[in-house]
Amino acid sequence: MLRPKEVCERLGISYATLWNYVKQGKIKPIILESGKWRFREEDVERLMGVVKKKKVVLYARVSSDTQKDDLAKQVAYLQGRVEEYDLTITDIGSGLNMKRKGFKRLLKMILNNEVSKVVVAYKDRLVRFGFEILEEVCRTHNCEIEVLEEEDKAPEQELVEDLITVLVSFSGKLYGMRSHKYEKVKKCVEELKD
Repeated sequence: MLRPKEVCERLGISYATLWNYVKQGKIKPIILESGKWRFREEDVERLMGVVKKKKVVLYARVSSDTQKDDLAKQVAYLQGRVEEYDLTITDIGSGLNMKRKGFKRLLKMILNNEVSKVVVAYKDRLVRFGFEILEEVCRTHNCEIEVLEEEDKAPEQELVEDLITVLVSFSGKLYGMRSHKYEKVKKCVEELKD
C-alpha cells in the first residue's frame, strides 16, 4: 500500500492531480479507519501504464548428485515441450525437503505474483507430498501448474514408492547421508522394491 505522497512521486504529479484522478475514477483509494488514504501498488502501476510481465518457469529436480545427467535430460525435455518460457529452475534434493534452494526461490516468486505458470515433467518433481496445497497457493496467486506427464501407476504402487521415499529420507536424517547404516537401509529398501 502506498501513501499519497509516494503515489505522487511515482507518477510525477501533484496532490491536486491525484485528487482529480480519484474524482475521475482513474484510481481508487483505500480509506483506512483513521481516514488516511492508501493506494494499491498495482493500481498505480496500471495508471503508469506499467504492467509487470509474469514469468513462465520450468522446474526440474532430481534426488541426488549421481542423477545430474537425468537432470539435464529433464531440462532438455521441458525446454523442448514449452515454446515460450522465461526461466528454468533446477534442484538436486529430495522431494520431501522443502528447503531446496530452487524450490524456495520458486515459491517466493509465486508469492510475489511474479509467475503465471510453472511447468514440470511430473508432479513429484515439485513436491513428493502436498501437491494439492501448492496448487491452491498457486491458484490464489493467479499462477498455474502444468504437469506434462501423468504417471499411470496403480494406487498401491504409488503408496509403496511414497513409503520407500519416506523411509530412505528419514534414515538419511537419522544416520547421516554418508553413513554405512544409511547405505544399508537404502540397499534393503531397493531390494524390497524389486
